[in-house]
Amino acid sequence: MIRVLHSELQSNIGGIEAFLLNLTKTIDKTNLQFDFLMRGDNSYLENTLKDYGANIYKVPSGMSNYYKFVKNILIKNNYDFVHVHKNSAANIVLPLMVKKYTNAKLIVHSHNTSPSGGSKIAIMLHKINRNKLMQLSDYRFACSDTAAAWMFGHDYKDEQVKIIKNGIILKDYVYNSEMRNKVRTDLRLTNKFVIGHVGAFREQKNHKFLLKLFSQLNIPNAELVLVGEGPLKEEMKRYAKELGIQDKVLFLGSRNDVNNLLQAFDIFAMPSLWEGLSIAAIESQTSGLPTLVSTNFSSDVKITNQLHFLPLQIQIWIKKINEIEENSKKRPNNSEIIKKAGYDMQDTVNEIKTLYFNEKLK
Repeated sequence: MIRVLHSELQSNIGGIEAFLLNLTKTIDKTNLQFDFLMRGDNSYLENTLKDYGANIYKVPSGMSNYYKFVKNILIKNNYDFVHVHKNSAANIVLPLMVKKYTNAKLIVHSHNTSPSGGSKIAIMLHKINRNKLMQLSDYRFACSDTAAAWMFGHDYKDEQVKIIKNGIILKDYVYNSEMRNKVRTDLRLTNKFVIGHVGAFREQKNHKFLLKLFSQLNIPNAELVLVGEGPLKEEMKRYAKELGIQDKVLFLGSRNDVNNLLQAFDIFAMPSLWEGLSIAAIESQTSGLPTLVSTNFSSDVKITNQLHFLPLQIQIWIKKINEIEENSKKRPNNSEIIKKAGYDMQDTVNEIKTLYFNEKLK
């Protein structure tokens, strides 16, 4: 039995959580045990992973309590791998503990191009710790070349880092007109032109820009749907009220049916300040949605001609939205294009599982 500890899940289902859910659902767990460290609570996330045989360990707050708790988990479970999913090298406590208390192989997996918080202190710590993290890790994965350069340095060698694309379960995202009608009816969006966004309410996702441009959009039946949780959610609700658009903005909170919600959208918009390789943007293209992203995204995210890179200038976004609204077309099935580009979760699973089992045989 190969035992793998993944770290770490957050209560809001973001890119890392979505990746780990898809990985766990898809991988053949014969002779393979997944466990997870987690902060906070999310019953859907916890129950789904437990249904697939995983153990969930809730880490306590406070560094001293965290250290004692995780040390016990590491020593007790004798892991073969600790697979650390990170947005930055700002915090390398767990990698240091893995090397001190276990014989597990350490995998560091880069999922972004900046810390989630984006603070100056976090960026400074990242730069200080990056070389050390490179030395500590036995294997290095990244979701894109940009994410690899961010986590491991621009001078990293190709053989040092393996690009593992953020695969998705394609069949869950193929456009379905019946589901579209159901969701739009449930959300009272029938006959509306729906602009959708999926992402945690953090600085990175740039919700303020999205709300401001929506307030200036001159499409009478337009609605903005925001999916996610996060520390800036209440502030963004207040900002929507200040702009006078609160009646046309739906804050749906954290959802476990994003694949269905995408069917109801007419445009997917992500004006992020920074991104690695966005799973959400891959999902939206799979569902046949016109997808607007900022020029801060990795170029790797463009798989179909329905994705458009736009600078963070409101009038440019409005012009593109108006253009799409006036020339609405039938939603295509892009699943084969996405698969050929390497974003089928089964292909991702095959690469990761090969490493787990081949290394164990050494």
